[in-house]
Amino acid sequence: MKRLLLLIAVLAVVLAACGGGSSSTAATVNGTDITVDDVEGLFNEVDGEFTDEQFALHLGTLISWMAIEQRAEAELDFVASEEEIDAEVELILAETGYEGDLEAFMTEQNVSEEGIDSFATQRLIDDAVAESLAASGEMPTIADAQQEIDDNPMEATQVCASHILVETEEQALAVADRLDGGEDFAVVAAEVSIDTGSGAAGGSLGCDTPATYVAEFADATMTATIGEVTEPVETEFGFHLILVEDRIVATPEQVLGILEQNAVNDWMFDAVVNADVTVEEEYGTWQTEPAPPQVVPPAS
Repeated sequence: MKRLLLLIAVLAVVLAACGGGSSSTAATVNGTDITVDDVEGLFNEVDGEFTDEQFALHLGTLISWMAIEQRAEAELDFVASEEEIDAEVELILAETGYEGDLEAFMTEQNVSEEGIDSFATQRLIDDAVAESLAASGEMPTIADAQQEIDDNPMEATQVCASHILVETEEQALAVADRLDGGEDFAVVAAEVSIDTGSGAAGGSLGCDTPATYVAEFADATMTATIGEVTEPVETEFGFHLILVEDRIVATPEQVLGILEQNAVNDWMFDAVVNADVTVEEEYGTWQTEPAPPQVVPPAS
């Protein structure tokens, strides 16, 4: 179960990094120290200074990674070998589509060998957790996925829709008459819709899950005939004429993949929130609620 996550996104890489280096402790995780040098060690070049917010972000990443590694070793007896890490790094490079070699990639993204190896280790743990959950019967099944679709049809559906929003039902009916007369939906939307954002795009809302919309609008997108404009739909915002161009329901196999990854993520989240973490006051404070767990930078 591979997750295609670009290293630059995971590490939130910035070109600045702490200058000078320090072996002083920034945090401890279940009794193991993380130093300032460890945080700097994620990066290829050190030529400036982190802001407090940047340092807290990267320190939080290392705390999470260490807690996950510790739990993987303690509960799964999993410690990634150098060979496994090297192979995973090559896979990461291939997945990013980068055409240069690894050295050039690390230089371009300002990621160190230690940083990319650490990320590769997390991916390997992801796989190890998935295998362990599957072996113990704790992984969701295809039946669970189908039940999820049945219980939450809106979350399992993508609708591609456009709308024209006006203030009154009379205005909506007048617009409907224009559309019935052959006028182009996008042109009319740009002219009369009081939702100026979508109106400028011909009424298009793009593709999204109906669950993101208010209830009346969401219900209409789930039942509308594809390619036909609905009757006026009233919401708290006014009256809508809705055109659903497409409606796609996820397959049980697709939903199962999401449920499986959620199960792995829950295992990792549990490892992090239950770790015994101390952050030195000058670098911030460790916070697990509200989620996600993070280091809150010190007050200015």
